[in-house]
Amino acid sequence: MLKAALLFTANIIEKNLPNGLVIDSRYEIVRFLGRGSYGTSYLVYDSIKQKEAVLKFLRLHRRLNKSGRTAFEYEQKLLKEINQPYFPQFFEKGEYNGKPFFTMEYVNGKTFEQLIFEEGMTYSEIEAFQIGYELLQMIEWLHHQGIVHRDIRIPNVMLDQNCLRLIDFGLARRFDRKQLPQVHLDYIKRAISPVSDFYALGHFLLFLLYSTYEVKEKQREKSWEEELSLSFQAKGVIRKLLAIDDSYQSCGEIAKDFLQIMKA
Repeated sequence: MLKAALLFTANIIEKNLPNGLVIDSRYEIVRFLGRGSYGTSYLVYDSIKQKEAVLKFLRLHRRLNKSGRTAFEYEQKLLKEINQPYFPQFFEKGEYNGKPFFTMEYVNGKTFEQLIFEEGMTYSEIEAFQIGYELLQMIEWLHHQGIVHRDIRIPNVMLDQNCLRLIDFGLARRFDRKQLPQVHLDYIKRAISPVSDFYALGHFLLFLLYSTYEVKEKQREKSWEEELSLSFQAKGVIRKLLAIDDSYQSCGEIAKDFLQIMKA
């Protein structure tokens, strides 16, 4: 109840900063990008580096508790460590009027949420699994570093000049490969375990596959297995990703099955 009240208050108090405002005598706000549960992001122009960047503030209700501040610092730490082209590059950290922020690379592409719902892009079964396979390579790299993303969704996967980029590491955490817990299905989405990324990958694929689905009037509610015209192999893979059947234990297992579908 208290968390909900704090979030409600923050939504009322927090106002978007105006375009043109200069922060820290360096970052000029170009436009508001978005507001999540943890942070508020702006596209800014860095007058020192002379290029655009993303500036992310920690939200009010998160600044009021230690866990929120710690998570914000942790996100920055991870971004510094995962200096790979698949992920946004960390730049600087700072503070403006008592509000902590950091800047990172601006990925000038489209999210799959935009591609599907705004631009009407559609993806066949093979195309969806080809994209999923590329995303899986990023997930595998993170898991090898002992990092689980925990927020792989269509708003957080971008297409930038025909290359996939994975963004928003606000929920990412490190995990101990030697002490992975048994995860109940009810808690799999946010588990600090590789299976949470596998589960998210399954849902990501379903969004791509539903892009070709046409809703019929007065149709009874059906499961995705009934609504989508998928191959037997594709259904089996998604069921395992969603832990409906025995879940996958590694990215290698998933990659093997993805390749079989892509070769069909």
